[in-house]
Amino acid sequence: QTEQTNAIKADIQKLRGELEASGTTAENLKNQLFSKEEANKKLMQEIGSMNTECDEQDKELRAFLMQQTQQTNVIKAYDEKQMELVGMLSKAEQDEARIAKELEALIQQLAEANEQ
Repeated sequence: QTEQTNAIKADIQKLRGELEASGTTAENLKNQLFSKEEANKKLMQEIGSMNTECDEQDKELRAFLMQQTQQTNVIKAYDEKQMELVGMLSKAEQDEARIAKELEALIQQLAEANEQ
């Protein structure tokens, strides 16, 4: 019976050791989980900050693109007006040449009339 008691005591001692080891392991796992949760919180904060920064950059980019579009529209309007003026100048030059020819013809007619 003493052997049985000693064996039971040894088993109890062994189980206590396993229980303590598993307790330590559980504590380690709990600490690791807590550390990972803290790291996740920090990552989420960083992601939030990055999202805010991206939103601000997006707004700035949209404003810049709007300004570029407006400038492009102004340049287009300027180019169209310039083309219109070139057309008017060309017509004016044609009219000037036509008038000069008509004037020459009139001068010629006047000269012929004077000769008669």
